[in-house]
Formats: sequence, structure tokens, C-alpha cells
Amino acid sequence: MRAYKGILFILFIMCGSALLWYFAKPMAPIHPLNTLSHVIGGLAITCLFLVFLLATRIKTLERWFNGLERVYFYHKLLAILSLVLIFIHGQLQKMVPDEELIQSTPLNEFAKDLGELAQYGFIILIILAFIAKFLKYEHWRWLHRLLLVPYTFGIYHAYFSSQYDLLQPSALGIFTALTTTIGFMSALYMLTMYQDMFFPYKGHISSIQRLTPEVLEIRLKLTNQLNYRPGQFLFLKVFQEGIEKAPHPFSISGGCGQQINITMKAIGDYTKQVYNLIQVHTEVAVDGPYGHFDFDSGDAQQLWIAGGMGITPFLAYLHTKPDKKIDLYYSFHGQDNVIYKDFLEDYAQANDHFTVTFIDTTQRNRLSVDELSFSSQTTIFICGPEKMIKHFKSAAPKNNVQWEAFSFRS
Repeated sequence: MRAYKGILFILFIMCGSALLWYFAKPMAPIHPLNTLSHVIGGLAITCLFLVFLLATRIKTLERWFNGLERVYFYHKLLAILSLVLIFIHGQLQKMVPDEELIQSTPLNEFAKDLGELAQYGFIILIILAFIAKFLKYEHWRWLHRLLLVPYTFGIYHAYFSSQYDLLQPSALGIFTALTTTIGFMSALYMLTMYQDMFFPYKGHISSIQRLTPEVLEIRLKLTNQLNYRPGQFLFLKVFQEGIEKAPHPFSISGGCGQQINITMKAIGDYTKQVYNLIQVHTEVAVDGPYGHFDFDSGDAQQLWIAGGMGITPFLAYLHTKPDKKIDLYYSFHGQDNVIYKDFLEDYAQANDHFTVTFIDTTQRNRLSVDELSFSSQTTIFICGPEKMIKHFKSAAPKNNVQWEAFSFRS
């Protein structure tokens, strides 16, 4: 699975921004260092527009990047790049000779001060966001919300301290107006409208089953039909006192139409809350589906590799009773962490085109690519922790592999 369209979209926007700033005509002749500083600053603002846009979970962008996980990867990459560009812009401005700077006005000075505040704000918030694995999910979300403040300061700084007239209907002016408006509205959308208005599937929890001391299966009964493809996931909001209301992603492990099953493991703050407190009849809301696992598009011969909770996307497809030849390798750490073992064993006994190999990593080494045998006409599907994904991605054939990593906060 590739993200060519998404990458080309980013390159097109960033290159377009650089060219527009480089060839734009300043209000008065400026030093080459000042020109370079403006180009870098313009790229930083454009980069932040893309950061906020990619956070919106727009389905078109998900298709272009072949999965939401990849969208978030480039979202993080652009956040880092924007931080670097902001720093370089600030350093270049300090190197511009004083006599080359235009005469300052109170408005101009205020815009410069806001630019410095924006720079420090971005540095602090983005660094905190990247070490947020030590924070609770809700605190991590608040850090992302606060990014809108330095972004607003940065836009004001760009418009009122720049030596280019961005308020004129020039190519640069139109481009800057469009990208900053879309970026600002994207941020507002995620902060306000998305959570309250864009969860189209409402319903309640109809049954709960605790499969292990840490794993929970929940059946949702929705008021309208959710059409999904086996292998996809959804974002779930639970409306129950004591449980965080922020949406979290979960793979769909079965069901159809208005009856949807999801399976989760209590490994984070949120999933522990759900495991311990969830009740039947609790109201829920769902957004989705997301994900680009497509078993039907794969070859007639398929190799499945699942790690831990990565088994859930495969279960949904098995419930459709596929006629493909499937060899499943299911890796887990200890018998307390294996789920649906009876179902998989029964399915293998009843279907001669399906085999399952259980790998308990407390009893043996982790599964290696060297242990697998498959032809060039075999499609490989991998789902599990990021470390496992990286191992198989680096060693398996590149042209026929679909993968989904579990790295969302839960």
C-alpha cells in the first residue's frame, strides 16, 4: 500500500508556496537574506496549514495516503518540519542588516512581538506533544488545542510584519489567504464541530463480554446502518459518567449493518475506564469507517500475520466465510493474551482452505520472516504493534503487502 497521492499533494503545496514567495515582489527592495527568511517563514505557515488540514480525518485525504495511520505519520512529520522552519526563519531575520530593514511602525513592531511569541509557543507545545506519551490522553488533546493560539499569532505576524503586501489579490496574497483560512477553519472544526456534529452513527451498547482479564468485546446496536469493509476501524464515543468522552479508534471485529462488534484491550487510561465501568444500554456515537485493509482485492493465496490485538481485523473477514486460501500466524504474549482461540481452531477444522499457527512468545522466539514460505502470488496482510510491523515491512516483499499498525492513543 502506497501514499503517492498524499505525498504529491504535500510536495505540490510546499513547492508552490516556495515558488510564490520567491518570485513575489516585495513592497521595497530587500536584502537576499530577508528574501530567504520570508520564503522560509512562508513555508512554515504553509506547513502548519497542512498540519491542521491532515488532522481533520477527511476521507479523501485518508484515501490519498492509503490509511489514517499514514495521514498521522505525515501530520507529525510536518509538525517537526514546521518547527525547524520557524526556528530558521527567526535566525535569518536576526542576520538581516539593520539598514536593510524597513522602518518600523507600532503595528509592525506588535506583529514582530507576536511572531516571537508564536515561535516560543510552537516550540514548547510541539515538544510537549511529542513527549505526551507520558501524559494522559485528555492532556495530550489539550496541547493540540492550544496550538491554535500560536498559529493565530503566526498568521498575524505574517500579514503585518512581512515586507510583502499579502492583502493584495496577487498570486501570493490569494494563496496565503486560502491556506491560512483553511488551516484556521480546520483547527476550529476539530476543536468544536467534529466532536459534537460529525459522529453520524448513534446507538447504544447491547452486550458486553469480557474475554480475558484485560480484553473486552462490546456489541453496538446503531440506529442506522454502518457499511464497512472487513479490516476497517471506527472512532467510538461513550456517553457514560466516569468514562472519557473523547473518541478513540477500535478495529471492527464482527457484526454487520446496525449490529457492530468491537474488541479492545485495557492497556491505557481510556480502555481501562471502559473495561471497568462500561454498562449495557450506555449511549454511544461512532465515526467511520476508516482503514484500507482490503482482503477481497488480495490474491487467492493470502498470508496473515497478527500480533496481539491485531487479530481483530482478520476476524471480521473470517465471519464473511471467504473462499481464499489463508494461512494465519497469530502471535501473542502468554495464554492470558490470546483471544478467539476456540473460534479460530474451530474455523480451521471446518475449512480446509484456512490454517492457523499460534505463537506464544513466552514459550518461543518471536515470529521471523525466515520461518514463512510463500509464493509471489501471495498477498501478505500484517496487523499489530509498530515494532512487529517494522520487522516484517523491512524483510517481506514490498509489492504485495498491506499493513496496519496499532499506534493510536487508547
